[in-house]
Amino acid sequence: MSTADAHLRPSPDATAAANADGRRLHKALVMSPLLIGNAVMLILCLLAFQVLSATRAYVGGQALWSKGREQAIQHLREYARSGDATQLRAYEQALDGPLGDHEARLEMDKREPDREAIVRGLLRGGNSPDDIPGMIRLYRNFSTSELMADAVRAWQVADDRLLVLQDMSRQLQQLYGPQQQIDAAARTAQIDAALRSLDTLEPELRKLEQQFSAALGEASRSTFRVLSVLLVLAGVALTLAVLLIMRQGLVRQRRYELALEDANRRWNLAAEGDGLGLFEWRLREDLVAMDANARAAYGLDADPNAPPVPRERLRALTDPADVASLRAELERVIHRGHGFHLRYRIRPHGAESEARHVEVTSVMRGAIAAGDRRMIGIVRDVSARVRQERAELDRATAERTAGARMEFLSRLSHELRTPLNAVLGFADLLVLDNSEPLTPRQLQRVQLVTDAGRHLLHLVDDVLDISGIDSGRLSVERSATPLAPVLAAAAALTSPEQQEFGVRLELPDLPPDLAVWSDARRLGQVLANLLSNGFKYNRPGGSVRVEVRRTSDEGGRHHVRIEVHDQGPGLDDAQQQQLFQAFKRLPGASHRRGTGLGLTIVKLLVEQMGGRIEVRSVVGEGSVFSITLETASA
Repeated sequence: MSTADAHLRPSPDATAAANADGRRLHKALVMSPLLIGNAVMLILCLLAFQVLSATRAYVGGQALWSKGREQAIQHLREYARSGDATQLRAYEQALDGPLGDHEARLEMDKREPDREAIVRGLLRGGNSPDDIPGMIRLYRNFSTSELMADAVRAWQVADDRLLVLQDMSRQLQQLYGPQQQIDAAARTAQIDAALRSLDTLEPELRKLEQQFSAALGEASRSTFRVLSVLLVLAGVALTLAVLLIMRQGLVRQRRYELALEDANRRWNLAAEGDGLGLFEWRLREDLVAMDANARAAYGLDADPNAPPVPRERLRALTDPADVASLRAELERVIHRGHGFHLRYRIRPHGAESEARHVEVTSVMRGAIAAGDRRMIGIVRDVSARVRQERAELDRATAERTAGARMEFLSRLSHELRTPLNAVLGFADLLVLDNSEPLTPRQLQRVQLVTDAGRHLLHLVDDVLDISGIDSGRLSVERSATPLAPVLAAAAALTSPEQQEFGVRLELPDLPPDLAVWSDARRLGQVLANLLSNGFKYNRPGGSVRVEVRRTSDEGGRHHVRIEVHDQGPGLDDAQQQQLFQAFKRLPGASHRRGTGLGLTIVKLLVEQMGGRIEVRSVVGEGSVFSITLETASA
């Protein structure tokens, strides 16, 4: 035997190790189904024991429930006849167990129950602490199933009858109460009526108890039958699995081949689900074989049976700006044999078409000397990811730009106030200087300067408010704010505008304890802005009506909704979309005073106070601006 043959033939130790690995694998394949089958049967048995144990616990609890109910009715009957407070306390003590079961059932019916509350209720009902976890699982998992539906229905009806029993006890307590003033005949009649109701209620409860017990018994029997069938099926399945494994042991090689095919199939499914395309580039022929996903990524016909594509055709689809980098990376991989990972652009529909981003990951295989070098890898279209990354970058840039803009506006506004206040001060001095009085024409011109200055001052204040809100420097301190004085103050502040435009104001009568969580000063600013807009953008002789109502959301939180109704020209949908944008004036308002920032500030302030603002409008009928804030205790 030559040296070369000795090197090619496996050593005895290697062969023995390989055979031992094969035997261990075969043994594991035989034993695994047996262990799994035994585990399944054990789980089924434990499940059966738990279900039957929980059912037994419910039967025992029903006995305690029945005993408590019977004693409660007996004591209540004695209390009705004698008015003895001792009988009333005995009734309440006897009924505490059934009521504990009632509270536990109500808690278990919730989507997210309080487990501690359930345990407390079942313990009050006299149930054993060891049985309670199984009782909870049985009810939560099977209360809506056919097995327990009748029992749960009987339980619910019985609990409703217990509530009736409680109502009867309260009525009797009122009859025997110290403040009750009723003649003896009427009291006797009411007591007789209560006793007759008890005589009617007791057999109903007894019948419901029987229905509950019968339903639980049937559920136990049905569960036993189902689990018995499952155990038989599990045993049969286990036997068949062993037979199949013994049969497959004769064809293990075939099974390995099938496993390899399944692995390839799973890979193909994963690649297809993630949009991965497979390719193989054979350097000798310079042809690229591509699957359907890879061809689709390059904008080619997605035919899996299509012939390989010349690499020159793929190079022609590459964006000219990325050709050089792609060529350099390919040269590096071909000569050094490293992995290849690159993202570049292609234009499948011509140089003027929209670019598509593809990502290629591959490795080189084969020996250079043998001439069978090939590159295999995956390709995917990542255009959507690139657009998302670009959008996030644009958004970050926009946020930085907005921050810089607001910082600039804040500083500019502060710098404008000093000379602006000087201009307004000197204008006021010119008007007030009696030693050198102004002529009427001069006075008119100075008044124009004053009006323009005050308008600019309001604009500076509004810009400062907006910049303060956006930068987080505006102080908004939420507290329980009574609504009535804030609304009255806003109405008084805007009274000159109301008189100027000849608009009626209708305010509601608010209770002094109606309060909202807000900043009182900022809420007054919001209401004043809304009232001012209602006056300015109204029809001649129109009215502004304020309505306040309480609301609740789906989570049970209470809110106050403040609505300002006007009779102006109204707004169409397009105008409503632009309503809260800065410097957007309402239609037909070019001759009105204002900066175009009022509603923008209103929206920002309301949101800072944890509320929301909405508008609804009908063209030709008017608009309704409403703000919603959380209710607080005054």
